[in-house]
Amino acid sequence: MSKTAVQTKRKQKPKVKVIVVETESPKPLPRRNPEIPPITTHPERLGGTPTIAGTRLPVATLLDYLMEGATVQEFIDDFDAVSLGDVEAVLEKIKEALEEGWLAEKVDK
Repeated sequence: MSKTAVQTKRKQKPKVKVIVVETESPKPLPRRNPEIPPITTHPERLGGTPTIAGTRLPVATLLDYLMEGATVQEFIDDFDAVSLGDVEAVLEKIKEALEEGWLAEKVDK
């Protein structure tokens, strides 16, 4: 191949096809009691302990399960008062609290 042919070949830009895909955020899963906030508390229910969507199931129980290595499905199988959507909503609410600084302690260093 001649020097001119090589230079011409280098100057050509490769043809690239760009595909733009817009994605939507995933829709939340259905909850058993969508009209009730994901985490509720009531002074006459378990002494005001935060519970999952108006149930008598403490949010701490969900966290204990997850910290011990159980899956969300195992938790749901053991507690049929909640759905996957309920658990997803509780975890989302906890995530929001973290992002807003509600659960963090300020340090000077």
